[in-house]
Amino acid sequence: MIFRQNRLLTVIMVLGVLAAAWALALRHSVEMRNHAVEITVDYAEVAQLAGASGLPLEETLRRLKDVGVASVAIQQRTLGDLVAQQMLRVARRWYSGGASTRIEPYSAEAAKAVHDIVSRAGIEASSREDGSVLVQEEPEYLLNLPDGMPEAAAAAAKRANMGIVARLVNYPRVSPEGVEATAQGLKNAGIDTVIFAGDQILGFRGSMVEVAEVFKRHGIAYGSVEFARQKGDQSFSERMLPDVIRVHSISAAEMGTLDRASAVERFVRAVKERNIRIAYVRMFDLSASETLETNLDYISSIADGLRANRFELRKAHSFGTPQAPLAARLMMALGISAGVVLLVLSVVTLAPRLKWTIFFAFAVVLIGMVGTGAGIGLKVAALAAAVTFPILAVLQVSSGAPSAPSHRPLWSFVGPAAVRYAAVVAVSFAGGLIVAGLLSEIEFMLRVDQFAGVKLAQLVPILTIAAVYAAGVGWGPDDWSRQKSRALESLRRLGSQPVLIWQSALALVLFVMVALLLARSGNEPGVGVSQIELRLRAILDTLLFVRPRTKEFLFGHPAMLIGIAGMQAGRRNWAPVLITIGVIGEVSLVNTFCHIHTQVAVSALRSAIGAALGLVLGAVLLLIFFRSNKSGKRGAGA
Repeated sequence: MIFRQNRLLTVIMVLGVLAAAWALALRHSVEMRNHAVEITVDYAEVAQLAGASGLPLEETLRRLKDVGVASVAIQQRTLGDLVAQQMLRVARRWYSGGASTRIEPYSAEAAKAVHDIVSRAGIEASSREDGSVLVQEEPEYLLNLPDGMPEAAAAAAKRANMGIVARLVNYPRVSPEGVEATAQGLKNAGIDTVIFAGDQILGFRGSMVEVAEVFKRHGIAYGSVEFARQKGDQSFSERMLPDVIRVHSISAAEMGTLDRASAVERFVRAVKERNIRIAYVRMFDLSASETLETNLDYISSIADGLRANRFELRKAHSFGTPQAPLAARLMMALGISAGVVLLVLSVVTLAPRLKWTIFFAFAVVLIGMVGTGAGIGLKVAALAAAVTFPILAVLQVSSGAPSAPSHRPLWSFVGPAAVRYAAVVAVSFAGGLIVAGLLSEIEFMLRVDQFAGVKLAQLVPILTIAAVYAAGVGWGPDDWSRQKSRALESLRRLGSQPVLIWQSALALVLFVMVALLLARSGNEPGVGVSQIELRLRAILDTLLFVRPRTKEFLFGHPAMLIGIAGMQAGRRNWAPVLITIGVIGEVSLVNTFCHIHTQVAVSALRSAIGAALGLVLGAVLLLIFFRSNKSGKRGAGA
């Protein structure tokens, strides 16, 4: 094997993997210290629930608290809300000198709210003897201006001994004074977590920097709702780090399309697999005859699922910051550089001086990228690892494979194939560890930043392995001139052969498989999941602690095992095709570790389970379809 022939490079690569394990151990300790999950419910829905069930609001809140709810989300009131509640009137008045807007409150509470709103917005106002207020702004602008938190709602939550999550609204012309007043008001009310309402962050676009600075100074954490696509979320999250808490919620519209079990499973999986720490739970059904009990049972099921996975139901807090040592990052850069050179050496023999020149050239570049700790450098280095290691994993096991077909039945190679399959998985796993180790920073853990190049990391290894086998240079290293001649001859021979119908059909199948792999990869997959696969996923979620990826254990890994068995048996006419399909499993394994917002222990367990199931399925297929000596002899004569 190429590793035995290049022991020093192999040692450097192994040290890079150990450095990744060091960084991941530090990240794992940070992840394990944050098992607090906060279930929060929407105040407006709680009020509906109380009305439908005929219970007082505070009693409804206490019943919710008993089943695991820790806080209630209360939306900031606007002047428009006060108008809708008939607490005041807003009218535009015209006169000879121009126009003004008259705000007429109907109570002392409304008058105080008007005073707070216009003061926070920095609006010049004149008070009249009848208690009304005159301002120059248009009513459409005024109606969007926020007041503080509704006092009655906040008081009810406090009497029920529940926390409050503030839902703030954005409005035009956000001023530093207004933000400061809002933040101070939240702190005075004991509120230290904010989830923005609507589709915009407070201060989008012009004042987000000031808003973040004020929030951080007052110790207010930002709840970032995944999949919500709020405008300004990415930029605001970057400025709020590390005081960011990931939130999962199912919209009211989507709730109508889900059954209870699916909704419960979504919340539990979001917390378990994506570092979600606030579950913003909307009521499951507000029209049922037993409305209160129906929703209490629903929330209780979510709470039970979280407890079953060893999470604690209490106030959420932000993650600590993992401190990956600089030495570990530098060693990982050296490990990637060694992997690149070993990959080249799997195809072409190099003189020692050239070999080490290539190594040091890559090492200098990668050390420069990871040494600063800057996001772009870490992402480029991680992409290099994600591309390199799956290719290296395959080439190191195909080196030296026999060229003459064996007369032994194919199933008899299942043992040696399993050993080499384990080697392939181990090298891919090592690449995944390095990717995860490099990106074990708080911004990646909270998905404020993400691994870049997902589709490249999946496509390049598959195309590279296909090209190497098509060129006939994937069976072991040789000098450049002979490999070049071999490649040209193989490609010439391929080009001169007629294309048969079955070959065209196979090529189409492979193309569709790769296209689906790419379409369903990335941060925003372009292809959904079929109902059959959804049912299979649900079964696996029930049977296993962590569900493995379908494309790994059902397709990629079994194809890799059977392809390796065929390679060991000298079946070079079809083994490369299955091995190339098998690369899908290896790139998917590495991609699992690219999801840094998933706990590293979950990623490792998911990959291990997928590899084990793929090994078993591949071995079963080998024993079923290639059991007889007759099949082996047929293959030997092919």
